[in-house]
Amino acid sequence: SFGVLRCAAMAEPAAKKQKTEEGAVATEEKKEVKEAPKVPEPPKELEEDAPKATGATVKEPVAFFTPDTTMNVMASTGNNLLMPLSDGGIRHLLAGARASVGVKSGRYMFEAKIVEVIARADEGSKPQPKCLLKIGFSTAGSNLLMGSDETDISFDDGFLVHNKKRTPLGKAGKFVKDSVIAVVLNLDKSSPNAHTISLFKDGKRVCQPQPLPEALKGKTLYPTLTFRNYTVSVNFGPTPLAPLPFTCNMIAQAATKDSAVTAAPAKDAKYEVVFPVCLPDEGGYDWLDAFKAKNPQYTELSDRMIADWAMKSGIMIPKSSVSNDKPEFKSGIPEVDDMSIRRSLQSVAPMQQRNYIVMEVQSNLIKEMRAISMGRFMDVSFKKVAHVVVGEPSADYRKHIQALVLAEKQNKSDSQFKLQKAQEASKRAAEKRQKEIEKRKKAAEKERKRKMAEIQKNAAKAKYEAEKKKAEAEGKDPPPEPEEEKAEEPEEEEKEEEVAEEPAAMDEDPPKVELTDEEKKITHRSFPVPDLTLFVLNTSFTKFAVPEKDEGFDDIKYEWAKAAKAGEYLKKWVLDRKQTSRVEDITPSAWFKTKWAMWQRTLNSWTKKQSDYRAALAKKESDKRAKAAKKAAAEKMAAAKAAVEAAKKEKAKEEGKEEEAKEEAKEEKPEPMEVEEEKEEAVVDFEGIDIFGVDEVNDIGGGMPLFKDFTHEDWTLMSLAFELQLLVHAFKKDCDDPERHGIILEHLDFYYNKYYGKALSAKSFGVENDEALVGLVKDAVFVNKDKALDTLLEDDMEYPQVFVKIAEESRRHRALMVDMGDESARLKIKITASQAPPAPKGDAKGGMKGVMKGGDKGMAKGGGKAGLPPMGGMPAMPNKGASKGGLQKGGAMPVMKGKGFGKTPWKGGK
Repeated sequence: SFGVLRCAAMAEPAAKKQKTEEGAVATEEKKEVKEAPKVPEPPKELEEDAPKATGATVKEPVAFFTPDTTMNVMASTGNNLLMPLSDGGIRHLLAGARASVGVKSGRYMFEAKIVEVIARADEGSKPQPKCLLKIGFSTAGSNLLMGSDETDISFDDGFLVHNKKRTPLGKAGKFVKDSVIAVVLNLDKSSPNAHTISLFKDGKRVCQPQPLPEALKGKTLYPTLTFRNYTVSVNFGPTPLAPLPFTCNMIAQAATKDSAVTAAPAKDAKYEVVFPVCLPDEGGYDWLDAFKAKNPQYTELSDRMIADWAMKSGIMIPKSSVSNDKPEFKSGIPEVDDMSIRRSLQSVAPMQQRNYIVMEVQSNLIKEMRAISMGRFMDVSFKKVAHVVVGEPSADYRKHIQALVLAEKQNKSDSQFKLQKAQEASKRAAEKRQKEIEKRKKAAEKERKRKMAEIQKNAAKAKYEAEKKKAEAEGKDPPPEPEEEKAEEPEEEEKEEEVAEEPAAMDEDPPKVELTDEEKKITHRSFPVPDLTLFVLNTSFTKFAVPEKDEGFDDIKYEWAKAAKAGEYLKKWVLDRKQTSRVEDITPSAWFKTKWAMWQRTLNSWTKKQSDYRAALAKKESDKRAKAAKKAAAEKMAAAKAAVEAAKKEKAKEEGKEEEAKEEAKEEKPEPMEVEEEKEEAVVDFEGIDIFGVDEVNDIGGGMPLFKDFTHEDWTLMSLAFELQLLVHAFKKDCDDPERHGIILEHLDFYYNKYYGKALSAKSFGVENDEALVGLVKDAVFVNKDKALDTLLEDDMEYPQVFVKIAEESRRHRALMVDMGDESARLKIKITASQAPPAPKGDAKGGMKGVMKGGDKGMAKGGGKAGLPPMGGMPAMPNKGASKGGLQKGGAMPVMKGKGFGKTPWKGGK
């Protein structure tokens, strides 16, 4: 029974425990139910039904007029259907349209519906333009591509957009095909939602009323759409496609007092096409911007406009480093970069009734290109007007430029001021941090010393107590109590220097700048990028001319100077340009090619002649040494034989056979050695010869050429002299422009490469610049007073041996100067393949044959006394003695005394 009672007693608490847990769970569930968050009720709609309209309302139908649409918009005439152009690169650009009726008070709405998504099936891997729709309101004359400034406000696929700022509205604001999107603009001062804008989709509110920015309050606002790759139907009323929770008047029902209406263009209206004619880098674009600011109704047609349009469409295009007239498009989108946009706009422009300003710097300056541009606007509704912006600028323009220069200078000064203030603030903050660190260090050191003193005090006290107890236990007198150290007087805290805080950089106004006297004289601003590339400018400026009436212009307006003065100014500009520019498209003529080929043949024959002459001299010297060796050997043999005979004779005498030996000697009498008679050679006084009196440089006597001592420097320098004088004559013939002074020195390298197909480097000739280079061949060419290359030599010489004479005269003069101690006269030419004279034909195979055939030990042994034979067609390099013209006695070989005999004369040669 005890066990039963015990089990029952144990079961009872378990049951109670279970009930308690179940109750707790139930309580917890009830608590969770009670604490579950309630779905917030939607805010009460504060917008009320619109009262019945009274009074006059807008009579004109709400429409999209051409001037208030971008050029890629096709608008239907009846039902306000908007479609963008979708061919080529233009489909990547945003389209924009602004309605003809705006509101300035009251509450009104309009609707839009995406009826088509434009897509292509054959796109492949090409970049796809993103579909986009912005719907909202903008001010009159503002940018049609909403979102980039403070003149508009719009809803964009879940965002509120204003002045480049995007405020998220949630997923409910996403735009999809066939959805009806409504925008309500409340400018009713008596409404609780006054000065707000709201978005609805399919009749349901997407967001709470959004406040209008201050910049838009008090302005007349027009319904506006910005879109891409959508066909959009716009409904201005009177009946909404998707009714709202409250009744709201639509734009078509706007009261006259609440609205402003843009007048529709007249059916027979005339439109202007303006062609600015301005010189490159002389204020054309500044004049254009000023003109557009005064005349916003004009649509600019230019590559600059296309680049700006692409940037506002979200296409990243780097700033052009080529030209303002034709900037480079490097967006990475082939359809944009191939300039198909330009071609599309040129096609649609004549079909749209609007005012244009065609800004093409190069095209507008050339008569033939002007005709092509004007030919696109043949419709009688277009009036073609040329604005000639050439000459001394007007006072208004100068004032405008000074304002721009001052603004640039002020902006630069402001940036420097802000940077300086930021640096000063950073420096002060760093100093403050350093002081705080030092302060914390001192406090930490003070605390450490205090704790150390306390530890020492406690240790001394403990020691005293221990000694005292020990003394008491031993019955001795207690030790004296330790003297308490006087507490160090607290150091006076260093008073922190109170530094007056300087005002923040942003609170201080930057200094105002003023223009200097020099800056006030500026007539045209300079830009980092030119209006035209140098190549385009140089190939076209000779065709520049002011427009004439007979070209087909309806009117010609002269902005800065009258017709006569503008024409004179342009002609002088062209003439001045001719003296400094290069002829980019010049082509070597047949005359030049003939003369150049003749020179190469002649030069080849001269180098071969020198090679043959030196080989002959070397062979002759070798043969002479061989004959001398043969004669010496014969004489030695005869002497030896005579000695033998003498010995025999002496022996015979001793043996009594003297008579017999005499008889044998008579019988064996040696024959006399034959000696070849040397032909007498013509002796030429090479050093005393009249160089310019020589009739034939190939043979000045005895087969000796005038150029026998030429080194590679002489050949190279002579070739340069001929090439430069030929270049002078060829340029005059091929350019055929008497107004050009000739080849300007700074363009010498360009023309040299153009004609000879090789680079001209002054440093490879051992000089620093082209002026010094020309100085090396000053007897052939020179720089005249106009800084142009010139020559006194004739252009029709049949046999250019005068260049050999000039080169020989220069060689002797340099040698004389070097002998006199002037080392600067020594040439420092670094031979290159393009500068080396041509190798004579056949020389590589047999040019050394005659030398090597007769060569012997004497040649090798006496190498230090003879000239180095030519190798591989290159002329030999004489030593210092040869440069002086010194000759061996009785010979024509130059005396070689240099230590470097056997080394090649050019750098890196073998």
